[in-house]
Amino acid sequence: MVVKPINTEEVAKIITLARTEQIPVTPRGLGTGVTGGSIPIYGGILLSLEMMDKIIEIDPKNLMVKTQPGVNTGRLQKTCLEHNLYYPVDPASLDDCSIGGNVATNAGGARALKYGVTGDYVTGIQAVLPDGTAINYGGKLRKNATGYNLNKLIIGSEGTLAIITEITLRLVPRPRHQIDLLIPFSSLNHGVELVLQLVQNKRLLPAVIEFIEQKGATICAQTTGETLPFPDAVIQLLVELEGNDRNAVLEDAFQLGEMAIKLGAREPLIAEDEATQTRLWTFRRSIAKTLKKIYPEVIAEDIVVPLSQLPATVEFINQLGKQLNLLIIPFGHIGDGNIHTDFCRTDENRTEWQKRIAIAIDRLIDFVVRAGGQISAEHGIGALKRHLLKKGLTPAEINLMKKLKNALDPDNILNPGKILP
Repeated sequence: MVVKPINTEEVAKIITLARTEQIPVTPRGLGTGVTGGSIPIYGGILLSLEMMDKIIEIDPKNLMVKTQPGVNTGRLQKTCLEHNLYYPVDPASLDDCSIGGNVATNAGGARALKYGVTGDYVTGIQAVLPDGTAINYGGKLRKNATGYNLNKLIIGSEGTLAIITEITLRLVPRPRHQIDLLIPFSSLNHGVELVLQLVQNKRLLPAVIEFIEQKGATICAQTTGETLPFPDAVIQLLVELEGNDRNAVLEDAFQLGEMAIKLGAREPLIAEDEATQTRLWTFRRSIAKTLKKIYPEVIAEDIVVPLSQLPATVEFINQLGKQLNLLIIPFGHIGDGNIHTDFCRTDENRTEWQKRIAIAIDRLIDFVVRAGGQISAEHGIGALKRHLLKKGLTPAEINLMKKLKNALDPDNILNPGKILP
């Protein structure tokens, strides 16, 4: 059954009943996750938090916002901007996902390079534990060293340890000026070299460095009719600079352009007007959605590697596609080493495709872990990736996670079948 509570008290009653009757409970935000985290694979109660969608308070004096978990992340961001405050975390599904789901998976996004991920902004969490008890840890505090950090325990736990019912987030002032650059390269290595130079640059820190590979750009353009200015580029970097002084931001943009040209780029497109910026960002954010519209099935991996391993990783992905005759589209947050890797089904024979996909993902994860990376940067583990957890973590680490789960949820009521193998 689907149950839609509107407050913490109702959630607590549902959880208490579920534990008494030994019924599994699967929490769900707005359902945009890609690892099956909100799918009730053992039936029971699907606890939808979609009606808990109130922004409770925006506090300009403390630069904080208090919100229910079902609030759409894009709406939260826009509402904060009306108060000249900025919630900078922006997953690609910004206009579709919920802030509670973001906290549950510790979602990132394009601006993670400069601003970090969801968990970096959570200062308080109200949640219901598997025994029906409600906790309210933290609040409008910039620092808090009072006992174990219960916020960090719940962030990224994907609804397996508690049901989040209220969140307090810190905000930052919004920079007054923003300039986007689209930089075309004929070589992946040259594009990555620019990323490495920018990350090491002490003065020039972009808010965003995204990459779009030619294959993905071409497929999306053919389907949507929307194109990027450099369709023949092997890779295009989308870089966002921001600041309070327009002239200083422009100077940074020209300096960045010169750096790129020295590395073999053509002259970049500099977008200062809102229309061009919106066009560029709409294209980037729509890649994953477009691929899902074109192909009958898409499996999305979100690997993360050290920056120095980016060229080898993207090259490995391309070779993997050729070896196993698979369409693999890499794109995403190259500035922080997070490569979204979408496996798209082009075969009529789904069974044969799935066999090749299993081999490909196995090889990809092995390569990533050997390179010092991990199996998930921001999507979480859910049901889809839990069999891979043993590749990324040691038995001791997995056992510790199991002990935490058993201590808080001995009856395995909350979101069973997720994360842990």
